[in-house]
Amino acid sequence: MKKVFFILLAGLLVSCSNTPKNTDVNANFDAFKQRFVDQLWVLYPGWASSVGYHKFDSILVVPDAAFHQKELAFSKTYLDSLHGFDKEKLSSNNKTDCAMIDNALEGIAWNVKSYRDFEWNPSNWNVCGSFGEMLNGTYSSLDARLRLMYVRMANIPAYYAEAKNAIKNPTEEHRQLAIDQNNGGSEIFEKDYIDSVTACSSLSADEKQRMIERS
Repeated sequence: MKKVFFILLAGLLVSCSNTPKNTDVNANFDAFKQRFVDQLWVLYPGWASSVGYHKFDSILVVPDAAFHQKELAFSKTYLDSLHGFDKEKLSSNNKTDCAMIDNALEGIAWNVKSYRDFEWNPSNWNVCGSFGEMLNGTYSSLDARLRLMYVRMANIPAYYAEAKNAIKNPTEEHRQLAIDQNNGGSEIFEKDYIDSVTACSSLSADEKQRMIERS
């Protein structure tokens, strides 16, 4: 799903700069695309962070039943809006974007209703990579990133509690992959994060203590 979204976003960013603004329908569609991308980041803050949008770095989504309902609501709302456009009046670029957004939104609903890989693929449940990207990032100061990580880490217990609740009949290959990935990634919290807090940051002693306790 993330690969599909990345391709989608890349297409949107290119086409937004090339779409003619000489008709109301194309101008309205460009505005729709911007709203869609903005709300996509809100819904999937981890993915947003991974592609360089860091406004929501402090948020770790727990993909529970309530979150999946949000995904379905997002899909329905934006599909309804999308289908309100007269496609024949869209520019060539916007016709392409329209088809890509349609496929992506249908894909969200299909994943929640039918594919449901969050139930049988435990390797999807892993926070290590996203925290590693934040720790090794260069987009802001180390202290700022550590503070965001500290807030984000508060949801880790709920995240893995939901993983235990959600996973049903996992495939053996994905089960072993999940074990290997989570065990391998645990060094981020057990060593790298603590080293950064204690030796590399300029945080206060109280902040360092709180951060170490949470890890």
